[in-house]
Amino acid sequence: MNHHSNGVSTVDNGDVTKAKRSVTEKKGDVIKEKNCVITRDVPPALMPVVAGLTSKRKRVPYWYLLVTTSETYTVWKKEYSVLQRHSDDIASKATSPVVLVDLGSGASSKTRLIIEAMLKRHGTLTFVPVDVSKEHIEEVGKQLGRDYEGLTVEPFGGLFVDGLRYLSTRQEQKVILFLGNSFSNTCIYEQVDLMKEIRAQLTAKDRFVMGLDMNVDRESLLKAYGQQWVTFQKDNPICRLNKDFDGDMDAAKFELITDFVENPADGDTPSYVTGYWRSLAAQRVNFRKLGLNLDFQSGEKFFFSDGPNWSCKWNLHQIRRLAEKSGFALEDYWTNDAEDCGLVCFAPVP
Repeated sequence: MNHHSNGVSTVDNGDVTKAKRSVTEKKGDVIKEKNCVITRDVPPALMPVVAGLTSKRKRVPYWYLLVTTSETYTVWKKEYSVLQRHSDDIASKATSPVVLVDLGSGASSKTRLIIEAMLKRHGTLTFVPVDVSKEHIEEVGKQLGRDYEGLTVEPFGGLFVDGLRYLSTRQEQKVILFLGNSFSNTCIYEQVDLMKEIRAQLTAKDRFVMGLDMNVDRESLLKAYGQQWVTFQKDNPICRLNKDFDGDMDAAKFELITDFVENPADGDTPSYVTGYWRSLAAQRVNFRKLGLNLDFQSGEKFFFSDGPNWSCKWNLHQIRRLAEKSGFALEDYWTNDAEDCGLVCFAPVP
């Protein structure tokens, strides 16, 4: 079963289907379409990954990459230092009872600082970590419950927008965290719509706290995102693709390309890093679980973001404009000493 680079696919009712009409064959719970894929046993959270693999612009969403540490990519350390200084300020945004929600929670390592500040101020706390890996956050949640008296952990496995919708009817005040510059990996053409979607799930008393990277130094960024990340950027997601979909993708047959796009500081669009893998030769990759043979032409690009941007770099003007366009007001703002990493607190506008 072949899938060529000129095929366009979309996600529909949990299955990947061709945009053009074709013959569909159904056997049991397996829907298999000519030149398309098998989606049985593919978790809903991974359907965007399948859609990216089968799109004309081959890609995986950035959240599919697992977080790692880096000597030159220092956003984690910088944001942690801001949280160390200002977790009490974040905790002061809430009154009891409060639900703390962590979007893309992962190991919840930085979030512990806010959990501790919330418990100190409020005595008790409900914590909802949201992550695509439900099993992982359930284990993290169990450990957090053992570590902190007064903490109730309610993990949610799935995409973060689904988690927000699930929590939208809660009567308690919610403080939503979106740390690690994660929002900045959203396609620049979709960021305002995403913010509007988040706003729609919140009440006026809720607060939305985001971590944003404000470093626009081209030299340091290209060093941070450049060759020292080659092993991670190739082996990490490629290994995960092979594991999730029983594939034979070979990292050695791709090279990493990164660049920095600098936009006007007084404009609404942030600057950003862009990146992709480039196929070193014509090759075919087989994902056996999907029944998919994926053809790459020599020089073809395979992106690790849904849009042109991999990671946006913001200034205060652009942050304010983002808030204004999406139904929020910038209520508070904290940075590190170098002012190249910040936390922003958005208040929903009634």
